[in-house]
Amino acid sequence: MDITTFHTLTDQLFNQVESFLDNYADEHDLDIDYDIHGNVIAISFVNGSKIIINTQEPLFQIWLATRKQGYHFDYLNGDWICNRTDKSFKQIFSDAVHEQAS
Repeated sequence: MDITTFHTLTDQLFNQVESFLDNYADEHDLDIDYDIHGNVIAISFVNGSKIIINTQEPLFQIWLATRKQGYHFDYLNGDWICNRTDKSFKQIFSDAVHEQAS
C-alpha cells in the first residue's frame, strides 16, 4: 500500500464512522459527541467513557481504543481487519459504541 491509498482509505473510514455515529445517536435518541482533529476521532459518551480512533501512518494501520481494549487494524481484502481477532473494524466499533452508549 502507498501513502495516497492509505489516506484515501482512512478518509473513507472516518466518513463512515461519522455517518454511523450520527445515525446511531438519532435512532437511539442519544447524545454522542465526537471531534475530529487531523488523524484522530475522539468520541465521548454521556457516561464519561470515550472511544479514540487514530491512524498509524508509518504502519498503514487504524488503531481503536475502547473502554475495555485497544485494537490494531490492517487493510486486507477490502476491509479493515483486527490483527489479533480477525474481526472487522465495523463489527468491533459497532459493538463498542453499543456497549459504551448504554
